[in-house]
Amino acid sequence: MNRLLEIGFDPAGRWVLVNEALDYSLARHSTQQNILYAFVSDGQVMYVGKTVQPLARRMSGYRKPASTQSTNIRNHNSIRNLLERGSAVEILALPDNGLLHYGQFHLNLAAALEDDLIRVIDPPWNGGNVDDGIHPPATPDECARDEADVKEPLPPAVSGFTFILQPTYFTKGFFNVGVAAQDLLGQDGATIEIFLGDDPQPILGTVNRSANSNGAPRIMGGVGLRNWFQAVATVSTPMSVEVLSPTSVHLCAPVRQTDAAASALRLARTSQDAIWPRRKDFHVLTYAEEGFAPLNIYAREHGFEGATLGDFADEVNRLNEPGSLHPHAPVSAVPRSVVRDTEDPIALRDQIVAFLRANETSIHAKKLLLDFGTPRVASFVVTAIEQALAAAAPLLDEVVIVE
Repeated sequence: MNRLLEIGFDPAGRWVLVNEALDYSLARHSTQQNILYAFVSDGQVMYVGKTVQPLARRMSGYRKPASTQSTNIRNHNSIRNLLERGSAVEILALPDNGLLHYGQFHLNLAAALEDDLIRVIDPPWNGGNVDDGIHPPATPDECARDEADVKEPLPPAVSGFTFILQPTYFTKGFFNVGVAAQDLLGQDGATIEIFLGDDPQPILGTVNRSANSNGAPRIMGGVGLRNWFQAVATVSTPMSVEVLSPTSVHLCAPVRQTDAAASALRLARTSQDAIWPRRKDFHVLTYAEEGFAPLNIYAREHGFEGATLGDFADEVNRLNEPGSLHPHAPVSAVPRSVVRDTEDPIALRDQIVAFLRANETSIHAKKLLLDFGTPRVASFVVTAIEQALAAAAPLLDEVVIVE
């Protein structure tokens, strides 16, 4: 194992048994492609492999192997046997950062190293010089079947947060994480993958928990992060971050509306009192909560209250997706949890986008009033609304945000 660590492998995750089913947990490199990986138990390297797929998708092949994937089946059984005996099985990984070149040609690190590692280390599950003959080398056809695309999505973001791109972030290549999100990220000094926009290859940064007096993390991305900030955004731009694991984050590129789109959409911010005389001009989007909340205030004017409104709110919250009283009333709602229970702008953004898609296909409202007061409107709500409008580019004549 030490030999792998010395050449750049680092711990990526581990195998576990969950309710007697084999599963894996990845702390880093989950979305990295073209990567070398190894399974290690009690300090012994048991298997070395490479994949051009994202690491998480390749691990899914071992977790639930198809009947034709002989190597996946063998490793699945071997991993399970060790775990059932009480031994840990760690996952180490070495990504290809694309920096190795011979002249103008990129050297494929995973392909170049795999055979030599197997020859020198002779992992028992690779079927090298094994006395018992249980693990014969995989044939090319077997390798192709084992690498066949697994019909399983990559792990989604576990949560997310937003920040405003400050001048120092923009020029220095770092950003601070709010106190509400500080427990999502790793310990002080941990190396963190930072995926930037649509780039499948991350840059590497550091989690710094000593820079801020309150202990909240600062993500140090250096020149790579600084250059990306300056290429895709401007100072004061709201930035959205998806947390993939404590040591892996994805920064979403801000969506820039064209000048034509921006001028076509009338966007205003106002108070509930100020917009009240015009309320019936709009379709209202709020959150599914009964009582003295915006849903009740707007819906009762159209005859919805009491048990009927309560049933509607319960259904939206149960399904965890937007619902609408249309065509009986111009009122729709997102689940209560994304407004009341969390401060996750990504979750709220996605719910608003889902409503905007439904509006285009079935509701056809041209003027939209967004009221998420609790009674105050939190800053993450405004960020989520702005990002949803930018992402969906809705066909609306006017949007009013109640603040």
